[in-house]
Amino acid sequence: MDTNKMREQFEVAYAAKSTARNGRFYPAVLTRGDDGEYVIPSVQSAWWAWQASREAVVVEMPSRASEAYREYFDDVEGGSFNEAAYIRDVRKAIEAQGVKCK
Repeated sequence: MDTNKMREQFEVAYAAKSTARNGRFYPAVLTRGDDGEYVIPSVQSAWWAWQASREAVVVEMPSRASEAYREYFDDVEGGSFNEAAYIRDVRKAIEAQGVKCK
């Protein structure tokens, strides 16, 4: 994922959590210095944790070449690819990492 997109998601989530906690949010807490890091250490730590949590998610996709996705029919030479079964297994692999599929 693009770092800018990830930072945007982080800031929206941080603002939402802060608002839910105190009933208000001060955008200045998300101020960044010239180096791009947040000025407030606790916000910078939260940003680091957010990035680390995203990097930890790695989904091993099932192999499309697997025999498990081949269907054989009398009238189809060499069989055909069962895309529905493949998509089902891709979804399972993604959700096994705690990521929601829509």
